[in-house]
Amino acid sequence: MAILELVTFKLAKGISEQEFLAENEHLNNWVKTQPGFEYRALAQAEGGNWTDTVFWQDMETASAAQQSFGDEPSLQGMMKVIDMESVKVDHQQIHTMQAPA
Repeated sequence: MAILELVTFKLAKGISEQEFLAENEHLNNWVKTQPGFEYRALAQAEGGNWTDTVFWQDMETASAAQQSFGDEPSLQGMMKVIDMESVKVDHQQIHTMQAPA
């Protein structure tokens, strides 16, 4: 069953939006190569909180990507620009999806 991964977080103290978005390009490049990856959207709320929304084919591929994230050398910079204590990860089963006709 398809999985929706929701990751919420704040930027690390002193990190600008531009610095974060530059590091985020490494994540964009990496996630596209992951088995089961379907779609990703990154959004920022008023007040500065971020939400990373990722669609995966199934829980197995979502879990595998989450486990390999920390070991990927190109993503080590992400650990420095995100307040890791603020990170919350939630996986939800997708029951229906609609797209424009």
